[in-house]
Amino acid sequence: MSKPSEFASDWLEGTVRHRRHTPVAHQFCYSTGMLALDLSEWQRVSDISPWFSLERFNWVALYRGDYLAPGGASLQSEVTVWVETQTGWRPDGPIQLITHPRYFGYVFNPVSFYFCYNRGEAPSSGAVPKVILAHITNTPWNERHLYCLECSGERTGQHGWQTVQFEFDKRFHVSPFNDMAQRYRWLFSFRGSELRIHMDVHAGKKVFDATLEVQRAPLCRNTFHRSLRRFPLECIKVVSGIYWQALRLKLKGARFHPHPGTLPDNSAQHGQGRNDRGMPLAQAENHSSLTGRVRSWRT
Repeated sequence: MSKPSEFASDWLEGTVRHRRHTPVAHQFCYSTGMLALDLSEWQRVSDISPWFSLERFNWVALYRGDYLAPGGASLQSEVTVWVETQTGWRPDGPIQLITHPRYFGYVFNPVSFYFCYNRGEAPSSGAVPKVILAHITNTPWNERHLYCLECSGERTGQHGWQTVQFEFDKRFHVSPFNDMAQRYRWLFSFRGSELRIHMDVHAGKKVFDATLEVQRAPLCRNTFHRSLRRFPLECIKVVSGIYWQALRLKLKGARFHPHPGTLPDNSAQHGQGRNDRGMPLAQAENHSSLTGRVRSWRT
């Protein structure tokens, strides 16, 4: 019998699927593994394996500078203060970071999520966070943008799922094959140890969707070492996959959209999102009761 995990953190394994519907059809799906780190365990999570380190090179490593407010206080403190300042609610339960750590010194996270829970709630039980921070990085520009999602909308779902959803205008250039004049619909679904995150992108009609479906497993040495065998170079795989799929899209004739910072000053999309400092994108009281509040920051 395996020894119970000493950590509240989890390891996530599942799939990522992207589907482009127009102007060219394109889709792919791949397996992935991610860390779901309880931020209270930041200082000791590397004790799990000699192949895991903090702030130094290893097969897998975590660096404070890769995350929100680099150079600040502990990540848990920074997220707590940031959420309280922006929403008026001080996180009093677990804060779980969903991310890829560094692999052999290299990291790229298209998005890292911070799930902020109420006191007494357990992520592994399928609890719904009160606030979600989505911290997005684009490539090759390495810019970062943050959406703050308040899960104030009604929770819906079937077959035991609890789902919260958000609808808001795009404020950050991610893919050169997606225009800035688009609208998002994000859904976060929770059921026990299962987590599903789905994003629809609309421009009059649906042009793209992406889905992350993962299963939680308690973080322990055996789980971590098994993940290294299955996902030995995860961040390198992610970035190489981005450029490989971009090449395939280009060969299919997909239109290229320039970065907003390179557009003429008189363009409506010039510098869009660059100066966001808490810009409200969706207010729950102004939309369907199913939609939570969203604000936008360039970080």
